[in-house]
Order: sequence, then structure tokens, then C-alpha cells
Amino acid sequence: MKNVFWFSHINSIGGVETFFHYLAKKYGGDHDIVVYYATGDPDQIARLRKYARVRKYLGGRIKCDKFFCNYNTDIIENVDANEYIGIIHYDAIAMKMMPNLHPKITKYVGVSQLVCDNFTKVTGLPCELCYNPIILDKPKKYLRLVSATRLTAEKGKERMRMLADMLDEAGVPFEWIVYTNDTREIENPSIYYREPKLG
Repeated sequence: MKNVFWFSHINSIGGVETFFHYLAKKYGGDHDIVVYYATGDPDQIARLRKYARVRKYLGGRIKCDKFFCNYNTDIIENVDANEYIGIIHYDAIAMKMMPNLHPKITKYVGVSQLVCDNFTKVTGLPCELCYNPIILDKPKKYLRLVSATRLTAEKGKERMRMLADMLDEAGVPFEWIVYTNDTREIENPSIYYREPKLG
């Protein structure tokens, strides 16, 4: 294995999870990335599996070129690597929290210049800057519709329902804002109801 990342716990949401999602998305196809975790949110794990190999750690030795730890080093003694890298995600001074250091770690990287600077102030160790990787997907074209109407048969309520269903079936992302007093007449997650106002 080339690059192994260790997470004791993968949260349902969080800055570390966002950092690694984008990192795996950016480099997962071109680099050998394996994520080991002890516990984790099933949705986050499924999202990571699109870009990296994800494995629950069940014990045993891990052999890799580079080993990356986030927050803790609890399996580091079971890892044989050429390089051990600690990723620092927080400002040690602001959090009043000493970073988790380990003698096997050969390099520390931080996600912002402030994080790096304050890590060095607290520990006396160098910390390289590694900004959060960002991958911006090409925006999808989005259809926006606006109607101001009563949602009754004579005003075309069934035609509106049919059009919304057709757009969903065709995979067309849309937002339909309907100004009406007849709210929730058409159940569709892309239809939003607003209270009409007389001008």
C-alpha cells in the first residue's frame, strides 16, 4: 500500500471529514489511498468509498509507504511505514489542547498557516502547510419556475403535478416556487410554497 490514513472515528459531519473527502476526491484516482477506521458514520464511509479503499481496522500489522494520522496515533505501533505524518486540524493555542505527538512521526502538516504557526509555538516542531484541497464540480444547469396561482383543477394543478413528475423522471434539477394559499397541494421536494402578498 502507498498511502494509509487512520481515523479512530469518522463523524457524520465535520471539518476533518470534509478535508479528507476532498483529498480523496482529488487524489484517490491517481494515488493508492487506503482509509482505516475503528468506528464511523455509514454515510460518510460510503461517500469515501467512491474515491478510496476504506477498511475497518480489525487489528494486525499495516505495511505502507506513508502513514497519516488524524488526531490520534493509537495504532501507530502496528504500522510499518517509510514515513509517518501527523495531520494537524486545529489551532492548539485557541483550543488550549496539546497536539498528540509520537516519536515515530517524521513530519507534521497543518491545514492553515495559523494552525502550523501555533503548532510550532506549542511544540517547537516544524509543521508544513497543506491547505484543504477543494474540488469544485461543474455546476448543473438548474431550471427555475415561478407560478402565482390557486392550485385548483381549472388552474392546471394536475398539469403542474405531471410536469414536476416528468422533470424528476428526466433527471432535470429544478426549483419551482409557487405563490399560493393552497400549500402542499402537490407533494414534490423541488416545489416550494410562498405566501402571496397583495401589492
